[in-house]
Amino acid sequence: MRRWVTFHQPRASWQEIVIDLVGSIAAMGVLVLITEVTQLPILWAPFGGTLVLIFAAQRSPFAQPVNVLGGHLLSASISLVMEWLLPHNTWTLMLTVGVVIAAMRLARVTHPPAGANPIVIYLAQPLWWVVLPSLAVGALAILLMGYLIHRIARSEYPLRRPAR
Repeated sequence: MRRWVTFHQPRASWQEIVIDLVGSIAAMGVLVLITEVTQLPILWAPFGGTLVLIFAAQRSPFAQPVNVLGGHLLSASISLVMEWLLPHNTWTLMLTVGVVIAAMRLARVTHPPAGANPIVIYLAQPLWWVVLPSLAVGALAILLMGYLIHRIARSEYPLRRPAR
């Protein structure tokens, strides 16, 4: 039990905390602006977790662009198909979450916040032509903001492949 209590993440520098704060506020602001201009409802709940990864854990494989965009689009696509094919009940939701996680692992685009997409889609029952474009636009906006903020702060994002 002691191991569970004593181990925690390393201390962040003040510079890193300011980058997290400014970056996440700016990126969320861009999502709000996109929603107001396009009248396209963006699924904000899963993007909250994406912002944490992009700004506070940008070195994680889960925060890399292919995982962010691929994970969100794959999880939403699977969720929409399963919602269409299967009855709308909690068994379908349970199955969908499991299938989404397995598919992201199989496709090597695991992005933990994308695991919220089946739940949001189950609750909202949106149309596919609303969900997929909004997830793509939102994910791309977050990735662009992450790139810009990390460039300004001179921190590396996205990660480059190590030289062989």
